[in-house]
Amino acid sequence: MKNATEFAKKFKTFRKKLPKEEVVYRNHGPIGEVIYSHLLWNATAKQANAAYEKLMQAAVAMNDLRMNHVFEMVEIIGVSYPQAEERAKRLKSVLNAIYKREHNVTLDSLEGVGKRDVREYFETLNGITPFVCNRVISMSFEVAAVPVDDRTLDALIANNIVHEEVDVVETSAWIGRQVKATEVLEVHACLQAWVEVQPARKPVFKKAPAKKKAAKKATKKKIVKKVAKKVAKKKVSKKVTKKVAKKVAKKVAKKVAKKKVAKKTTTKKKTKK
Repeated sequence: MKNATEFAKKFKTFRKKLPKEEVVYRNHGPIGEVIYSHLLWNATAKQANAAYEKLMQAAVAMNDLRMNHVFEMVEIIGVSYPQAEERAKRLKSVLNAIYKREHNVTLDSLEGVGKRDVREYFETLNGITPFVCNRVISMSFEVAAVPVDDRTLDALIANNIVHEEVDVVETSAWIGRQVKATEVLEVHACLQAWVEVQPARKPVFKKAPAKKKAAKKATKKKIVKKVAKKVAKKKVSKKVTKKVAKKVAKKVAKKVAKKKVAKKTTTKKKTKK
């Protein structure tokens, strides 16, 4: 990150002002965290809590969620839910990827596995986002990974806590270096609570500079002129070819007439003899 030392000081001051928040775990273990993390990604905790309860009530077993169609998931959590369709697709894709490895919607194979292997397991799941990956491995497997989504990043940039050119992955890694491994969950909970009260960042649509517009007009004019010249040349060439054809036709006609006259004179001389 650019100006890392300067932003590290800002983050240290910023962290002291963060609201205190307890870490809350789901009742359904690591798979529950997988589902909840998908619902919390780029959404509020209030939205995620309500959607999670709806999904759990609609499913008899975790495998039911994997078997649901995307449109069924969207109907359960609500069509107006942020990025509802993409969210449902990603959740279904991740649950299917887990099922292919485990032959069930569980994570039993990760019991007693090293932290590097846990990280690799989740990072290679088809459809998973960095936020979901980091949240699950930190919440369920004690891996020091800070979850950062687009909402969090936008809020941090807007408050000048991180550089404006960083992305989600870089920010997550950078914050991870600013806190102790044992403090990751606490920082995540407090950061999430802080993001909840931040104003949503409106997308900025940049207008094209006047120079570029003028340049585009100039290039259009050049193209029009070139096309006009080509058309004019073709028209001239057509006229020229017509004139040439007429001249050639006249010459041929003269030659034919001369030959006919020559033949008549020769035939007359033969008859006289």
